[in-house]
Amino acid sequence: MSRVRLLERDEAPVHARSIYAADGSASPLKRSLANAPDLLETLLPFLGQIFDEGAVDLPTKELVVVRVSQLNACRYCLAAHRPLALELGTPAEHIAVACNELPASSLPAREGAILEWVDRYVADPHSIDDDLVARLLDHVRDDQLIELSLLIGATQLLNQYCTAFQVPPPN
Repeated sequence: MSRVRLLERDEAPVHARSIYAADGSASPLKRSLANAPDLLETLLPFLGQIFDEGAVDLPTKELVVVRVSQLNACRYCLAAHRPLALELGTPAEHIAVACNELPASSLPAREGAILEWVDRYVADPHSIDDDLVARLLDHVRDDQLIELSLLIGATQLLNQYCTAFQVPPPN
């Protein structure tokens, strides 16, 4: 059971109702966030920009989100993003590696370097060294590395939020 109320559309403050679909539905995450409508004005556009396709393609972003969520054991985000990653074309084998179901050695060099970046960024950013940055920059541009890093941070924020408040996974 969620530790924060999951508001139905008619319970939500008027200026938070725009996050609900025409039929009144919304994800449990959005329903929880409706409790703080003033934050929605800043948070949702920021998250939209970070999670939508930008310099980095969506399959890669979803691989990163799944890995961060796996590292943080976030039930909500794994349930929401693992199917989305597959739907967006992230190879099933890559998702299996991100979820510790296959060895990392089965990944192509690009994805292996990205997941190593994720692992160190989440667990101990002090462990990031010039060698890792150089290997990663063989596969991504500077702007993409920045975008991936902000994605990791935003995902951690949501992982911690969903876990602390026990937001139930989406159906």
